[in-house]
Parts: sequence; C-alpha cells; structure tokens
Amino acid sequence: MNEKKPTYRVEIKNSGTPPNETYGWTIYRNSDVLPVLRAQQLFVSRMAGLADANQSRLQLVDTDLQNWETKEQ
Repeated sequence: MNEKKPTYRVEIKNSGTPPNETYGWTIYRNSDVLPVLRAQQLFVSRMAGLADANQSRLQLVDTDLQNWETKEQ
C-alpha cells in the first residue's frame, strides 16, 4: 500500500478595516475541508500571522514524520 505523505495549506484571513485590521490563520491537511488547526490569537500584521502559522505547520510536519517513522519500525 502506497501511503501519501500529508501536505498542509495555510489560509490567512483578515478582519476589520485599516488601521484596525487583524489577521488569523487556519491550517488544512491536503485538500480537506475541515481545518486541522486554527490560530489561538489574532495578529496585527499579516507577516506575524504567517510566521506563527508556519511554525505551527512545521510542528505538524514533524509530528507526521515521527509517526511515519514509528510505523516503519
């Protein structure tokens, strides 16, 4: 059986109007409709939100890799 490694996509959303815009993020696995993870806080800049989302995404990838290596043993 050929298992496909999961990929993650990050969706950044903003709310409010300038100069009071805030940003949040949601992470989805592959092409799923339901989110895997959501931001616990709002960010004042898109860049800060994206940096936080990327850290969370990397943690998910590391966890998947560890689980995959455990299954192989």
